[in-house]
Amino acid sequence: MNTNELIRWYFHKGTVMNRYYEHELNTVAATLNGRSRKTHERFCEMRFLDVHRVARMLLIGLLAWCLWPATAQAQQAYVCGSGPGPGERMVGWTNGAGPRASDAIAALPLCVRDGPAPPPQAPVSIYAAIAWHPDAADIWVDGNYTGPNAAERGALEMCNQVMGGGCTSTGEWSNSSMTVIRDRAGNFYNSWNGQDRAGRRQALAECSAKQLLPCEVFATIRSTTNRRSPGASVRKFYAASAWVDGTEGNDNKLYVASGYRSADAAIAAAIKSCSDATSRPCKTNMWTGNGFIQAYSVDAGDSATVETSAKRAQEAARLNCKKLKSTTCELQALFDSRKPGLFVHDFTKTKAR
Repeated sequence: MNTNELIRWYFHKGTVMNRYYEHELNTVAATLNGRSRKTHERFCEMRFLDVHRVARMLLIGLLAWCLWPATAQAQQAYVCGSGPGPGERMVGWTNGAGPRASDAIAALPLCVRDGPAPPPQAPVSIYAAIAWHPDAADIWVDGNYTGPNAAERGALEMCNQVMGGGCTSTGEWSNSSMTVIRDRAGNFYNSWNGQDRAGRRQALAECSAKQLLPCEVFATIRSTTNRRSPGASVRKFYAASAWVDGTEGNDNKLYVASGYRSADAAIAAAIKSCSDATSRPCKTNMWTGNGFIQAYSVDAGDSATVETSAKRAQEAARLNCKKLKSTTCELQALFDSRKPGLFVHDFTKTKAR
């Protein structure tokens, strides 16, 4: 008799498996594996493994079929040679249910006493949290916790340890994912991905409305994420550009300060460089953290834009040319915020070349 026929002693084809508990399936497997039979030792070992494997497959199928796994009751299966009595239920067939009369009932039918239906197991909530710092080009994540508060505390501790304080948290969430969005200056925003990702789409739309190119999806973090812990290399380098405020005394130059550890320091250095050179009031027009400043010219005059990469900065400049319907669109100098120094870009000399 093969393994399939042995299993059919207890579970006929089409049996609804959610009627059985895990310990009942284990009892059936143990009964089949421990039955008396004459066979070669090697074959016996193989048959034992086969039956055990089938029993495990039946158990896995039962668990996958159920929407929520039920907690097995503390019931003990026992041999009931004459069939189930009052308040009992047989694990397997009833008489005449098998394909052959000889297979109608197992040699050692098992019974269990019925009790109240097992209560449904409450779903487990898995928590995570994100922390970030305005001067960091990455984020910190702590997650995969089965209780609240620990994830947020862990994310903030990792961030503050690297940045020396000043970190903030997006708050905890559970059993879902969070999208982190980055704008052209390197700032982060977050959006919960629930409700068919409606919040994510709205956050992306609001961010993108403030710049030329769509904002970037920097990362999608699941609540099951264990840890994301970048090191000190994530601290940003800032760059800022300035030019003369107004048309009077405008020298058609862009003054760039880059390689600074804060946006305020880069802005102040760019404005000072411009004012010292022109003796005129100057103002900043662009700044970025770990990004690029692209200088370019259009029909209406000189311009500049910032983005997170050189390629995106060039694309943004070209897109603005199209929006302005400019007949000329000349991409000029490109400045990397990670390259320290004070630079002066002359728009007129570039045009002359």
